Amino acid sequence: MDDIVDVGALLRYTLALIPYIPVTLLLSIAATVLGVIIGLVMALIKMGRVPVLSQLNAVLVSYLRGTPALVQLLLNVNAAPILILLSNRWLGTDFDALALSPFLIATFTFALHEAGYGSETIRAALLSVDKREIEAAHALGMTGWQTLRRVIIPHAAVVAFPTLVSQFIGMLKASSLAFVVSVVEVTAYAKILGGRDYRYFEAYLATAIIYWALTVVIEQITARVEKRMLRPRPTRRVTRHPSPVEVAA
Repeated sequence: MDDIVDVGALLRYTLALIPYIPVTLLLSIAATVLGVIIGLVMALIKMGRVPVLSQLNAVLVSYLRGTPALVQLLLNVNAAPILILLSNRWLGTDFDALALSPFLIATFTFALHEAGYGSETIRAALLSVDKREIEAAHALGMTGWQTLRRVIIPHAAVVAFPTLVSQFIGMLKASSLAFVVSVVEVTAYAKILGGRDYRYFEAYLATAIIYWALTVVIEQITARVEKRMLRPRPTRRVTRHPSPVEVAA
């Protein structure tokens, strides 16, 4: 059995991959956070029906949804040096076209891909906010930005949270594609380990165990957070202070 499946190698590989978990998590979290911000902007542009921007936004969303993330990643990693060389020619700058970090390109690519799908989720969550609460905020003198920040986004976040968590788990798994642009995360290092000892099965089995464990932990944490978000907040008791007239009487 040890000649076919090396259990000792499986344990060694699992331990060896643990130091690369932060790279995978950092890539996934950064791409998800940036993707939610870009998705929010896309949703606001679509809801506001901003001329020109709405049409450009529709084309971009169609492209992001209609092409695989791997193709977008390979395209962007080759497009970035070309854009830098063009900027050097047109703007007279002297940037190194090959110095751009593959980690940044992967993060930006995954963020855009996340925004393409997340923008509709965010738009639906924004539209689910009760209009009476928005009107009440305006009646209290809040500006449009204050209403968005204090009323609409907090309510929409509760609605969109479960879907965004599912998308984050999807991003965690999609981050394994970053190895094709030389980002050494869990999957990339598993490939290195498998090639070193010719034990690819054990290396990729260890990789699967780590991704599975991460997903289970994230699901448990987010379930607790979601339960806490849905818990009704305690109502503050307002103490009425007597007026000066009542005190004098």
